[in-house]
Amino acid sequence: MTVGPGRRKRADSGHAARAAELAERIRHTRRAADMTQEQLASRAGVALSTLRKIETCQVTEPGYFTILAIVSALGISLQELNQRP
Repeated sequence: MTVGPGRRKRADSGHAARAAELAERIRHTRRAADMTQEQLASRAGVALSTLRKIETCQVTEPGYFTILAIVSALGISLQELNQRP
């Protein structure tokens, strides 16, 4: 399938494996902080649907500033997120 300008389709993304790792790390860190998705989304200033899509790999290439907001709300850095299991 040829995709025009804009975001790629999930199935065509070369980042699907990394998206799954990111999703698991965010989910694990959120749960360890005893936060719900609603709480994290609110603290990060992102839509709940966006957070849910990231945690379920429906978004394979989330925005840089979205991830920064999420890790900041979790009280960690990007480097710490990358080091998590």
